[in-house]
Amino acid sequence: MDIINKKRFYKYCLFISIIVGIISVLFLYLINYNLISDAFINYEGAFQVVLILSLRIILLCMITTFLFNRWFKQEAQYLTDIPFLLSLFFLILIFGKTVDLFVDLTFFTFNDEMFLLLNKIRFLIIVLEVAPLIYLGFEIIFFRLEDKYQKLKNKPFMNKFRTRLVAIIVSIESLIIILSPNITILGVILPIILIPSLFGIVYIFYLAYRLNRLSVVKPKILTIGFFLYMISNIFRPLMQSILGETANYIIVVESVDLIIFLVIFLGLYKKK
Repeated sequence: MDIINKKRFYKYCLFISIIVGIISVLFLYLINYNLISDAFINYEGAFQVVLILSLRIILLCMITTFLFNRWFKQEAQYLTDIPFLLSLFFLILIFGKTVDLFVDLTFFTFNDEMFLLLNKIRFLIIVLEVAPLIYLGFEIIFFRLEDKYQKLKNKPFMNKFRTRLVAIIVSIESLIIILSPNITILGVILPIILIPSLFGIVYIFYLAYRLNRLSVVKPKILTIGFFLYMISNIFRPLMQSILGETANYIIVVESVDLIIFLVIFLGLYKKK
């Protein structure tokens, strides 16, 4: 497949994936239209929740579009390219936030079984979100081991090896989430999965900064941005215990994350 056809193929795949995602989200909202309508009547602060999450989704769309444009402007496109991996993270996060919005609006309407199912879906999306960043992280980690293990310099081998490692991690985490029997255990599992992943991502960008790697982005700013994002996720349960499962809690934590992702965007924006 030549470069032009390859680029066209990737664009078609991306377009189809986004359309399927949008249709799935619309279907979720449409079949629960009455519940969402009731939320605006009975849920104090529902409009503000929609507003702040919509702002986050818009920002994520801007970041994703920026990264995909950068990737498609390259002479050749590879699925291991940094702009693609980062854009994939933000694209999945967009759909994750749409699910978050749905869960926030319908929190008081579903029974425990349905609420558990919705949270499992959201947690599975989180696992997929961090997978591209973990894949990227292995490049930095194995870069430091190349002098000891010559086989790590073999790029085709490394790409397959990293893919298998990420697939194993995603499979194990997904299985744990699917088998979780209740929301309490699921709530304990999320930090165990998310916080180490975010810590690893912070460390990866810090290493990239120290080793002068990932020149297409600003690793120092990304280190700060993802560190703040990790801290934000650590303090979310604390804020929830203080404010309760209320609109104020959602508005506060989502506003903080909105600012954090503006910092991350600054780290991603770098002229060639």
